[in-house]
Amino acid sequence: MSTTAHTSGSTEVAAAQREMSWPWIIGVGVGSILIFAVATVWSTHILNVTRAEMQPGGPPPIPKQVDQYEVGIVNLRVFAMDQRAAQKRLEQIERLRSYGWVDRESGVAHIPIEEAMRMYLAEQQKKGNQPK
Repeated sequence: MSTTAHTSGSTEVAAAQREMSWPWIIGVGVGSILIFAVATVWSTHILNVTRAEMQPGGPPPIPKQVDQYEVGIVNLRVFAMDQRAAQKRLEQIERLRSYGWVDRESGVAHIPIEEAMRMYLAEQQKKGNQPK
């Protein structure tokens, strides 16, 4: 019984397809594309006319602050992408672990923190003080 229903359904579909007006369907598709194209051109014209009215001298120049990470006191970077704090911390750790000049003219230098702590402990032991 289902085979008969399936066969009669296929016949009905085939008959409906033969009765379709293909020129009408194609005409509706082409007409829709033409209407879309005309609407696109028209809206672009409206946009250009409105822009010319609102900015007769052209677009304003790009502000100098665009490439800055901070303008005034406002941080403009995305927090997840802001690596300045981590970079600063690495620089501080590197400075604590290295030799360098604080003031070369005065002859003041810095030494690694580990060595400075050892020197301090040795000095305290010479004096007879026990560090806490």
